[in-house]
Amino acid sequence: MGNRSIRLHFLLWTWGFFLLVLSAAFVFATGRAERAVLAEAEERAKTSLDLVGFLLSREPGLGTETGLAAFADALGPHLGFRLTYIVDGKVVADSAVHAAGVGEMENHGDRPEVRQAWRDGFGQDVRKSHTLGRDMLYVARAYPGGQGVPAGILRLALPVSALSGELARFRDALLAVLALVFVAGGVAAFFLARGMSRSIEAIAGVVAAVGQGHYDRRIHIVPAKDFMPLAGAVNRLAERIGDHVREIEDRRQRQEAILESMAEGVAMLDAAGRIVAGNRALREMFPLLGDRLGRSPIEAGMPLCVERALAAFDPQAGPAQRIGRFELPNSRVVEVTVAVLAGEKDRAERVVTVHDVTEAATMDRIFRDFVIDASHNLRTPLTKVRGFAETALDMLPGPGADASQQAAGHGQPGQPGESGGPSPARAIGAVIRAADDMKGIIDGLLAAARERFAAARAGSDVIGALKQALAASAPLLRAKDVTARLVDAPAGPVLVKAGHEALVKAFGALLPQTPDAVSVAVTVRVEAGQVEVRFEGPANLGIVLPVKELAESGGEAFLDGAARVVRLPLAGG
Repeated sequence: MGNRSIRLHFLLWTWGFFLLVLSAAFVFATGRAERAVLAEAEERAKTSLDLVGFLLSREPGLGTETGLAAFADALGPHLGFRLTYIVDGKVVADSAVHAAGVGEMENHGDRPEVRQAWRDGFGQDVRKSHTLGRDMLYVARAYPGGQGVPAGILRLALPVSALSGELARFRDALLAVLALVFVAGGVAAFFLARGMSRSIEAIAGVVAAVGQGHYDRRIHIVPAKDFMPLAGAVNRLAERIGDHVREIEDRRQRQEAILESMAEGVAMLDAAGRIVAGNRALREMFPLLGDRLGRSPIEAGMPLCVERALAAFDPQAGPAQRIGRFELPNSRVVEVTVAVLAGEKDRAERVVTVHDVTEAATMDRIFRDFVIDASHNLRTPLTKVRGFAETALDMLPGPGADASQQAAGHGQPGQPGESGGPSPARAIGAVIRAADDMKGIIDGLLAAARERFAAARAGSDVIGALKQALAASAPLLRAKDVTARLVDAPAGPVLVKAGHEALVKAFGALLPQTPDAVSVAVTVRVEAGQVEVRFEGPANLGIVLPVKELAESGGEAFLDGAARVVRLPLAGG
């Protein structure tokens, strides 16, 4: 059953209360009226009995039963009662029975009212008449006799139906009045309930308006004092909600302004990997995204490798991770990092930051090209110049030998054999020293380039180092009839703290230590902030693990049964 309205609820309760009270009043009033009518009839019967006794004592010639019967027949219609005179239980006169039939009537000595009249002088009873077959009111009184009339009992009988007519008219009038009161009360309750319902509807309308964003709506008119606390609570609630919403809106606008002003592209991904929010920089980097959200990263124009790397993101490895550096189809170079928001691990949202490093990557490439050009275009000529100078120095005549020694030892003034003026040996020595200085400068540039690239890389790619080690060990493995394959690895680069050369050296040391004619399956897995590289396959009995090569970067190498395992910490760990 659906919920009833407060108007109907109030109306039904009011009508139910009215019905209960008016029914009780009807039953009480009709009972009182019935008792009053019966008492009035009894009093009238008593008065009529007194009148009959008086007339009976004054009427002459009633010494015989025939005279008494004639007296009763003549007086009965004027009394409005049935008059009966009983002597020793025998009916000697009855106004409802002619004189000829009185003798055939049954003995009335056992009637309750007759016995009570013999005992107390007066008796009454209401019962169903055996003769007439209907309810009758009987009133009897003892008569002492006189003037030839024997002592006996005077009895009057009145049909109760005569009283019922009066009671029925009273009941009808009372029922009409109570029905009018019931209807009037129901109408009054209806209008009261409607007023209450309208008040509640007004309060509900204000609450609904607040829920729809109209936080300035208030309840100003309260129809009853009972609604004052509710109206005050609703007004305070609307005011607090409005303040909170305005505060949240201000924060949102500030955050949007901050995000829109950021040079980095920021995207929020839901649990399904769909972009639910993005800033201006992200839309500029990936024009396919536009203003339509709900797309996957690859649909927004991100490379497939970024999509796979984001899909492979493991929140257990840390709240934030660097995914890697990628080159976009529009020649931009970006670095991608991802962070997981607070929430359940399987349904947590992620924030992806795309940093445009195109300018830095271009400068690195220019610097690398410059170093390469300087190395190739300067080191070879310098080597040739130094070689020619050393050859020329060796071809000098005998006295030049001492000079050659002085030049090779960077001769100092004042040493024996040094002449005061310029000599070929000193000139050639100066050329050799200048070539060595230039070589030192070039070596410094190369060292600075290596340090710069290592710092920019912030880690080495395990998969790249593993592939390089497999390629370098391929000739030796083929000679031993050994098959080594990379069967399982994450998509995209996996950066660790160890250096690239150390990784290649460590993997290259493990691969050859394999018996002939076997297969080695290599797997790479990322879990709990570490990378585990497993070489599944037989190993030599006297295998030497590259523990020292990996210890500096926090890595380790060990045997897990027949498998060789290398475990390395992630670069962002």
